[in-house]
Amino acid sequence: MKKVVWTLGMLLLTGGMASAQDTNELVPTPLPYYDSAAQTQTALDRALIANERKINEAVAKGDKTAFSALVAPNAWSIDSAGLMKVSDFAAALDQLKIQTWKLTDEKVSWVDANTAIVTSKWTGSGTFQNQPVPGTTYASTVWTKKGDKWVAVFHQESEAAKK
Repeated sequence: MKKVVWTLGMLLLTGGMASAQDTNELVPTPLPYYDSAAQTQTALDRALIANERKINEAVAKGDKTAFSALVAPNAWSIDSAGLMKVSDFAAALDQLKIQTWKLTDEKVSWVDANTAIVTSKWTGSGTFQNQPVPGTTYASTVWTKKGDKWVAVFHQESEAAKK
């Protein structure tokens, strides 16, 4: 019974908040979508996934110029070592040695017409500051459109559970 009352209370609260919003707000631009039957990707989805691969290629090659061209200068990342400014990561790129890498299971989730999250599974081998990198990670990158250019503004990696 408590669960039913709580659920009804939440519905009333959120419904009241929604009706209190300004009805003169701009109607958002329709978002790219996945066709539920075919799971087709839009051209923009494919471009963002290609950019994700370009960033990984730049990291593997230690190419700071290519990396910086796709990442916002004030971007952040987080992994098992904690939070890091991307500018600090770029400065330490020469301490990263990637022997192999592969991205799979890439998916794009749209937040709005100018913001998307690309998720993927990274597998590979290498070292960072002479310590082995995890062989498999699940990652997400937040991409946003600045002017006419898409840039990565946040990146997260979680090491896959050992099997």
